Amino acid sequence: MKKGFGIRDWGLGKIVRSCLAGRGGQLIPSPQSLAPLFLAAALSGCVSVLPDAAPPPARFTVSDITVETAAAPVTWTLGVEEPEATLAYNSAKIALSRAPGRIEYYAGGEWVDRAPRLFGVALVRSFENTGAIKGVGSRQTLPVSNFILQTDIRRLGVVFDGGEKRAEVAAFVRLTNGRSVIHAAKLFSATQIAAADTPEAAAAALDAALSAVQRDIVAWTLEEAGRANVAALGKK
Repeated sequence: MKKGFGIRDWGLGKIVRSCLAGRGGQLIPSPQSLAPLFLAAALSGCVSVLPDAAPPPARFTVSDITVETAAAPVTWTLGVEEPEATLAYNSAKIALSRAPGRIEYYAGGEWVDRAPRLFGVALVRSFENTGAIKGVGSRQTLPVSNFILQTDIRRLGVVFDGGEKRAEVAAFVRLTNGRSVIHAAKLFSATQIAAADTPEAAAAALDAALSAVQRDIVAWTLEEAGRANVAALGKK
């Protein structure tokens, strides 16, 4: 078994003889004899001088919504593609703009995943929450469907406008047959005032704006897909 570290390991006899090297046998410690003692004392009471690690950033998600609809359950299916976005928004960072054409990101807070992916997952769940569409999912879970929803996120961040901090969301949506037919297309947008210049307030305001956009997209999709489905059945 390996022994612990102690003064004895340095050779106590050598230390004493070194200390007695002075005239008349008086104890006169030399620097060489004190070095092991100082080292032993330092090792026996080590205290870290490194700074404390910074706390991990707060992380936020995007909420799905509950949509009340009087529509009867539909027979058609809907595949939701993952929303597209430029690199400015296609990340887990929470974007902000203090000047036109300039994008920055909040420190100390971020989304739990890439923002477009979170929005896509929330959108699928919002469609499911209607209870009207049984066959709805991402293109991975529902590769074949009657309709495809394609979304292009154009804005997803907090804009500083004078003293006002405003969350802005804009998404262009297409309802297609997954090939060359576009049944309908529309630009959806929403804004929400952020309570403060913090990641928490920014995420909360953006989540509220995203919920408003989801509500409009779900209602619009049910209407447009229903109309396109009726037209397709009439041609048969």
